[in-house]
Amino acid sequence: MKKETCVSINKISEDYFGYMSRNYPVLCLSDEFYFFPRAKQALNFLHISDDLSREKIEQNTAYVRKLLAGLEKLDPGKMDLESQIDFTLLKQSISSYLREFDFIKTWRINPSLYLKIMLIGIEHLLLKAPYFENDINEKLLRKIAAAPCLIRQAKENLKNIPPAYLETGLAISGYAIKHLKNLPFGRFKPAVRKKLVAEAKKAVLALEDLRTFLKRKSPKDFSLNRKNLIIRILKDSFSYSKDLKGIFQSASSELDKTLNELKAAAERIDPAKNWQELLFRYRPEVKNTKELLRLYANQTRKIKNFLKKKNIMTVPPVQRILVCETPEYMRPIRASASYACPLSILKKEPAFFYITPSPSNSQKNWLSTIHHEYIFVTAHETYPGHHLLDSLRRNLKNPVRAQVESPLFYEGWASYSEALIYELGYTKQMPLQKLVGLKRQAWRAVRAMLDAGLAIKKIDLNEAARLLTGLGYASSTVRMMLKHYLLTPGYQLCYTVGKLEFEKLKNKFADRMGLKLFHDSLLSSGQIPFCLLDKKLESLLCPKK
Repeated sequence: MKKETCVSINKISEDYFGYMSRNYPVLCLSDEFYFFPRAKQALNFLHISDDLSREKIEQNTAYVRKLLAGLEKLDPGKMDLESQIDFTLLKQSISSYLREFDFIKTWRINPSLYLKIMLIGIEHLLLKAPYFENDINEKLLRKIAAAPCLIRQAKENLKNIPPAYLETGLAISGYAIKHLKNLPFGRFKPAVRKKLVAEAKKAVLALEDLRTFLKRKSPKDFSLNRKNLIIRILKDSFSYSKDLKGIFQSASSELDKTLNELKAAAERIDPAKNWQELLFRYRPEVKNTKELLRLYANQTRKIKNFLKKKNIMTVPPVQRILVCETPEYMRPIRASASYACPLSILKKEPAFFYITPSPSNSQKNWLSTIHHEYIFVTAHETYPGHHLLDSLRRNLKNPVRAQVESPLFYEGWASYSEALIYELGYTKQMPLQKLVGLKRQAWRAVRAMLDAGLAIKKIDLNEAARLLTGLGYASSTVRMMLKHYLLTPGYQLCYTVGKLEFEKLKNKFADRMGLKLFHDSLLSSGQIPFCLLDKKLESLLCPKK
């Protein structure tokens, strides 16, 4: 039975990942689309444009529903633990796609979906593919030429657009027009460059037409029940059983505990000042964007070396990281810092650590960005956070675990990573960094409270705004934060909830296993649901004979 089950899971997973690769190559190649698998074969279809026509989407969702039906015929109760893990991860991935494209129908309400597919697809071919492909001329031409068709599909599909989605779509489309007008075609031969410029001009006209279309649209409130949606996400996409009330209470307790720690830490530094006053005066000594990028690059190297020296987890040779400015067209939807993993697993292709510079170097503007948090941001995005986790996952031999991400694990691990480097003493010579780390912890707790609390009417936007303002964020920044958070229900709670789950596992297993084996065991088997991860760690300590 076990062998037959394993064969069935492998067959369905091969079908699923291959099908998604052929039909949604860009959506499968970017961690921007967390509800899609990171399907490896998608790399073979870079030249193909994701088809978001209504007919094609309905065909695709019907096909994937059949795969899910086949998977659900299997009985996880009769599987060994490893098969249960594969079964659960595969089901989570399929359910996430169907939730977004078949239940919510994101393609009918979110203009940014189309814009990101277009822009990220071009970016992959223009900036990333040259690391592993010699000639991309024809592929890039096809990708840019397909942009007007994708925009036409957006106009045909988009119906009732919520206010936050409409505002974000308008913002991205404005940046996108500017971006396409200035694409770096200089390295191409004149004849190819001429064709690329001509296709880019057609794409710009299509974008201008889309902007006109969006400006004429009246925003419509999101009609889905937020509570039911997040419950579905927790159950189907995270395999997580804690209810929303429990999540809200955990996040609220985390906030109260962290605020008390902030107050106590500030008193130890300077009893005459509160922690907000201390942090207001704190910012890295950089004079321009170039120095800011260098600051992050140096931190990436230093934290990596620190982890190696501490020897509390294996840090294998992985792809290098390029620290770059965030592309303008992505700034409306990305934070001040973000991570983009490579497309391939070739050593020569780098990962990208994107940084959005502050508008100016004034003290006020530094407070409204996260760059005084640069140490913890680096730990979150690179080592031991996203970059290390992604690198290990993508090199796994198990096809399911190599191609499935879980936001609860992914963001939870990155948040745990921040606390870990502080605990290990990385910032012990910098007292203010204690305040920085605690402020970020409090900020994430508020996001979890908002995500869960809005759904069960335990908090509203005004209260969330008050809490965020109390953490030192400017009112204008808070407004942007809240708009951004509302776009991704069920995602904002992942940071705090995931971190608390990792801490729970650490308290249970780290002393028994040793810190290095504990961390290596967490990271070596994919992004496993916490209920099964507990069983996995227990099985390592007490293997069955």
